[in-house]
Amino acid sequence: MNIYLTSILLFLISFFCTKTYSQQAPQGWFIYFGNTKINKSKFSIHHELQLRDHQVFGDHNQTLLRLGLQYEVLPWLSITNGYGYIHSESRGEPNNPFLENRIYQEALAKQTAGRFILRHRLRLEERFIEDQDFRGRGRYVFFADLPLTTLKMQKNTIYASFYNEVFINLFQDDHIKTFDRNRLYVGSGYKIRNNLGMQLGYMRQHVGSSKGTNHILLSLHHQIN
Repeated sequence: MNIYLTSILLFLISFFCTKTYSQQAPQGWFIYFGNTKINKSKFSIHHELQLRDHQVFGDHNQTLLRLGLQYEVLPWLSITNGYGYIHSESRGEPNNPFLENRIYQEALAKQTAGRFILRHRLRLEERFIEDQDFRGRGRYVFFADLPLTTLKMQKNTIYASFYNEVFINLFQDDHIKTFDRNRLYVGSGYKIRNNLGMQLGYMRQHVGSSKGTNHILLSLHHQIN
C-alpha cells in the first residue's frame, strides 16, 4: 500500500509539472531551510536561503536570505522574530535590480491527526522596499505532511507534503489591494537522515489579479541540534 501511494503521488507531481510546462514554462526555486538549537535551550536560530529564477535556470529572479531567533513557548508552539534581505530582478534585460529589507514576527503551532503532521504559521512582515513606501503584510500558511513508507517521520521515510499560503496587505491604496497572493504546493519528500529531508514539488502562485505562475521547488530541510 505504501509503495502504491508513493507511486500515485509521484505520478501526480509529474503530471502537473508536465501539463503546466506545456502551457507555461515553470520557474525554479531552490531553497535551504535550517534551524540550529542554542545549547539545548528553548532558543534556536532559523537560517534560510532561497534562490529563485524566472526560468528553471538562467534568469535570476530573487535571492532571499532570512535569519530569525526562535523561542519554544510550548512543545507545540514557537515564536520567531527575524530579518530578511531580498534582492530582486526583472525578467530578461534590463534586469532593474532592487532591494528589500524585511522584519518579521511569526507564531508556529504544530499538531498531529493520525499519521498527518500538521502545522499552522502566522507571520507579520514590515517591508522596506527600495524607492517605495513602507508596506506591511500578513501571511497564514497551513502545512500537512504524511509519511508514506513508515508510521512516523524517520530516516529513509518517503512522505507527501502539502501547503497553502495566503498573503494579505495590511495597507491599501489605488495600487495595492488587500489580497496580495496565494501559493498552493504539493510535493514528495525523502528523509535522508532523521534531521535532514529533501523535497521536490510543484507550486501554483497567484499574485493579485494576474494570471497564475508555475514553480518547481527543490528544498532541503535541516535541523541542527
